[in-house]
Amino acid sequence: MSPSNLKLSLAFDFDLKAPESLLQGDHEALCRALHDILGTMVLQGMPTVTGKQLAKAGISVVAYDHRLDVVNTAASVIPRDALVAAAPHLTDRELVELAHRIHGKLPPISADQARFVRRHALALVSDFRMVPCAVAARLSSGQEACLAGKLNLTNGSVQVGERDRQKRLQANQGPLRVEVGDPVTALPAQCAGHTLSGPVIEVGLADLAMHRDTLIGLWQGA
Repeated sequence: MSPSNLKLSLAFDFDLKAPESLLQGDHEALCRALHDILGTMVLQGMPTVTGKQLAKAGISVVAYDHRLDVVNTAASVIPRDALVAAAPHLTDRELVELAHRIHGKLPPISADQARFVRRHALALVSDFRMVPCAVAARLSSGQEACLAGKLNLTNGSVQVGERDRQKRLQANQGPLRVEVGDPVTALPAQCAGHTLSGPVIEVGLADLAMHRDTLIGLWQGA
């Protein structure tokens, strides 16, 4: 058969009233249930009918595929604070988009929800979003120092500047202080060792979320 030279997409949105028993599972279970309910009558019947109609104009169907998705609109909307807690690197507009993407799809077990939101947030935006920072810490010599670097809002890591990469920090000195902006906003951090790129300094996700508005403002204004 000759290769195709047109790509046709048809989409319909159906608002459904379903029994409560169908709404108890997670998103994947709901999709599987609807897939089984529609069955070959719809999923194969639609291409067959479409092919017959197109054939009247001399058009043949070379191949087809189908996509099925369903949103549980009865499910509670995830609060914005929960989105920020899992994705402090997203802008306001991206948080709205994330909420739409995961609406009705959250796992039923609350312990899994934060990981689910985080995974989808990184699928939406995974590029590094950096803001300049300074790290107040004690060197292995006992001297107090201020290291220049950049704080990655996406994962909380601090990229130490080339000038300070050879400096070694004192072990077990407690939380470091990562300072951003003017006036200064301070975030606690931990040193997880040293590599060729310098000290491995990390700010926790919860601390990023706590100062999310300030950090995103700095990144957007950079």
